[in-house]
Amino acid sequence: MYEHPDQSWRSQPTRMSTGTTTLLGARLREYVELRKLRQVLVIAHGGEPTLHGASAIDEFFGALRASMNGSNCRLSLGMQTNGTLVTPDIVDVLRRHGAVAGVSLDGPQNVNDVFRVTKSGQGSYESVMAGVTLLAAASPGGSVFGGYLSVANPDIPPVRAFEFFESLNAPAADFLLPDFNHDTYPYSKWPTGTFGAWLAELFDIWITSGSRMDIRTLSCVMRLILGGKYGYDSLGPKSRGLLVIETDGAYHAVDSLKSAYEGVTDIGKCLESHPIASAEGHPLVLALSDKSSAASTSCLDCSVWEVCGGGYLPHRFSASSGFNHESVYCQDLKHLIGHVASYLRGQGLPATAIRPVTTGGTR
Repeated sequence: MYEHPDQSWRSQPTRMSTGTTTLLGARLREYVELRKLRQVLVIAHGGEPTLHGASAIDEFFGALRASMNGSNCRLSLGMQTNGTLVTPDIVDVLRRHGAVAGVSLDGPQNVNDVFRVTKSGQGSYESVMAGVTLLAAASPGGSVFGGYLSVANPDIPPVRAFEFFESLNAPAADFLLPDFNHDTYPYSKWPTGTFGAWLAELFDIWITSGSRMDIRTLSCVMRLILGGKYGYDSLGPKSRGLLVIETDGAYHAVDSLKSAYEGVTDIGKCLESHPIASAEGHPLVLALSDKSSAASTSCLDCSVWEVCGGGYLPHRFSASSGFNHESVYCQDLKHLIGHVASYLRGQGLPATAIRPVTTGGTR
């Protein structure tokens, strides 16, 4: 996000203060009781959360745990990290709080080290893998490693990407579509449909391999095709909802929207002056939990709407029409969804969420 058009991070504190963390816990408890929630997930994200060090991470998770004492709601904790600064003390903190860490990795060393470099410009792969070794250690106390988060890269053959992560015995891996929109997508490098074909080939390799590694994008597409109600922020017409809370306590929409323009994620509310529930109805927050609230008519009428959900909101942006547009990956998603649906039908499973194609507007 530091290289996106939105540079508001420059005016943010580098760390969340103890006072802000305490207030977050109180607001979270307030929200849980208001909505009678049975489960809530808080993920320490960044930036890089391990820059806090073990004691600050312990304080952060501990304050949130304490805020839920006596509640009937299960608090799940997570952390997304680049893995380079993981220490045994940080692993101990994660274990004590029942937290799971995901690690960002873009593939084999020669690929990862092109995109993920240290401040000095050196490749990060070896440091990342040292961190994963600590997180995944079975003893003492068990693994706190949740899996890898990667960016889909058509320059890497899908079989190579799959075999690499499979060789790491990853419990899970995901391949996110890059944060391009209609103004930034590199059509000359990757023509329309490139990512859909790449993901479809990856699906074939994964589904026939018998692998125990979950690939979230692919398993979510299958679940939605078979009638699942909820996806997540980038798939499905509904998700459980997501809110970003910055280090100063301000509420923001999902941070990948920073790829659009300066100030896009700031919804003008914060922990100090507003309950969390007040953020639910902001258009950019609601657009991730109930995607029909912001989808274009063509998306609502599409045969794969119940799976695609209009695509990820940041991918729908253009300076000329805002977010009132199909995803820049529209054809890619249609190809992937159609491919997976054909496979499921071939297995005798009902692709209940794929609607017949109509010739006119239906909504």
